[in-house]
Amino acid sequence: MHSMTKEQLFFYVETQKVFEFTYKGKVYNMTYDRDEKGNTVLVFGRLYEGKRYAGVGELLNTAKIENHFFKDMLDTIDIR
Repeated sequence: MHSMTKEQLFFYVETQKVFEFTYKGKVYNMTYDRDEKGNTVLVFGRLYEGKRYAGVGELLNTAKIENHFFKDMLDTIDIR
């Protein structure tokens, strides 16, 4: 396992790599889906409770893990 960087996150999104990690005993993951127009959307959140984001910009600006912004926690996330 290793900590995630912002560059890795962008690479994962670009290549649509699915990943998951555990924070305080809760599993979070990121997957991908399509919206009604066929555009790729990101699905991020606790396992089976993910929220859809139009892109990595929206993900970084709004996604949270508990009370912390996801973007501020990247270096604390150990990727499986």
